[in-house]
Amino acid sequence: MTIIVDPAIRILPDDHRIFVLHPGEGKRFYGDFQATESVFLDLPGISFATAPDMNDANLRNMLRMAKRIGIWRRRGSKAEDTPSRNPDDYAVTTVAADAPRFVHEVHDLYTEAKAGDLIIVPGKGYGSTVFFGEVMNDFDPDFTVESHRYPGETIPARKVKWLPVNLAKQQFNRRLIKLMQNRQAIIQVTREDDRREIYTHAYGDYVWKESSGNLIRVTKDDIDLNDLNKAVDLANYFASQYIALKKGQLEQFLGMDFHDAIDNYYDKSYFGGVNVEIHSPGFFGRPMKKAAMAGYVSAMLALSGSGVTAQEAADTKVVNSANAVVSICDMELEADIRQTMEIYANIHLWEDDVCPRRETTKDTVGLKTDVTVKKEAPPAGN
Repeated sequence: MTIIVDPAIRILPDDHRIFVLHPGEGKRFYGDFQATESVFLDLPGISFATAPDMNDANLRNMLRMAKRIGIWRRRGSKAEDTPSRNPDDYAVTTVAADAPRFVHEVHDLYTEAKAGDLIIVPGKGYGSTVFFGEVMNDFDPDFTVESHRYPGETIPARKVKWLPVNLAKQQFNRRLIKLMQNRQAIIQVTREDDRREIYTHAYGDYVWKESSGNLIRVTKDDIDLNDLNKAVDLANYFASQYIALKKGQLEQFLGMDFHDAIDNYYDKSYFGGVNVEIHSPGFFGRPMKKAAMAGYVSAMLALSGSGVTAQEAADTKVVNSANAVVSICDMELEADIRQTMEIYANIHLWEDDVCPRRETTKDTVGLKTDVTVKKEAPPAGN
């Protein structure tokens, strides 16, 4: 019997980017973005044959034309005011040496944003839902959409997959709220702690650069603080267990009392700040300064709550559904789980202490992770 662990942990490239995109003046395209599963700037009546080049003089002419078409449509599309559809008619005699801001914004969305990058779309008020979209492919000149505000006008767009994230603007930190309130059409999120907050909301557990992020969900309606502390203790126990494993001291760790083990091995230098939200559902998440650590903690929480014995878990196979190919992180996680459970298999700690603690966290606070565990029977004839 093989135990299949799916950590569902997203492994992000080092150059991954996050953009905050405002859905037009007055958030006029907020509904269009959802309906068309796309994002775009206010550019009716034009198209790009290739990804826009900021140094192309014709690009600026096209953007002026789009602005003119947009004004004409919003004013009722009067026949006597029909704008020219020839970009050359919008050329200016004096061209600024530096590209205007709106040219940079077009370049950011249609050229710089790559497949897999995140697009964050805020609504109007603090209580409005913030959309999380993942760019599906690199720029496609054939992909255009229409908005009911500009009937008959095609708009160049980027295809996105909306992620199942349901958060209001007011639930983000102050800096991110300020970015969402900024009037600039598109802004790249660059601060590392802001990026990690967004990654936690978007993906739960993730790996980015040399570190990782861990998200643990709390699903009960009523949460007692003492029960929550015990749940956090269990997460800290598995984090401390990881540290002991990497130090080659796992047997010593498992030979200690539960709280003594945490006191002796927990090292706050391995972690960033904790992000806590206790609603229904709630969560607590934190960055971890080792790439494999978040997946390990979540996997141990999942295994200890799955009814799997230590002997069964010693034959764990990691199959990560969040990534198309097997990564080094997946292979390391599999090796770490197997090594850990081989030691558990020789003692009674797993069944007598660890798993009962895990069951208690399910009953009291509804503690869960996004990791799934299942048993796979060997092929017939084996």
